[in-house]
Amino acid sequence: MVKDISQQASSQSGPLEGILVLDLTDEKGMYMSKLLADMGARVILIEHPSGHPARHIGPFYNDTPDPNRSLLFWYHSTNKESITLDIETQRGGQLFCELAKNADVVLESYQPGYLDSIGLGYQDLYDINPRLIMTSLTGFGQTGPYRDFKTSDLVAMAMGGPMASCGYDDIEGSPPIRSDGWMGYSIESLLERVSG
Repeated sequence: MVKDISQQASSQSGPLEGILVLDLTDEKGMYMSKLLADMGARVILIEHPSGHPARHIGPFYNDTPDPNRSLLFWYHSTNKESITLDIETQRGGQLFCELAKNADVVLESYQPGYLDSIGLGYQDLYDINPRLIMTSLTGFGQTGPYRDFKTSDLVAMAMGGPMASCGYDDIEGSPPIRSDGWMGYSIESLLERVSG
């Protein structure tokens, strides 16, 4: 049984103090949950027992590759709590539903239809907690002809427009240029789609 976590005091203060967020995002949505945590929401990062994929993305502290030394993961995880939970197992799904009963927001960045396929889609969670807000961050939306296409930071920058504004204006015919940093993912995180 999961304890009632909605009453636990947060060490954070800010405009979102008292809001409980369950974070199921990968690198596409890490910045989105970081912003909410930085504004005072209590954000619980749900990590697979094997660890969050971003733990394997450098740069690493002292240039030593290790899942606990990823500076990128550290930066995007500030002010968050973390638990390990395999939501694909029956017990893991049950525990996640227990957490969702007290949550205000669920953030996720899986492929469209994935959470529905394991019984954790919006309607499943709404039946448990009708006041829940669910934000799904995907490369191409939940519907439409591109919904199942894979995305990356580079694709987000190209399709979203930032690459078109980067380049050398003084060189005729110069191609668009990819800017540094995760600009595509950061912009995606600021423009997330909300259902609920």
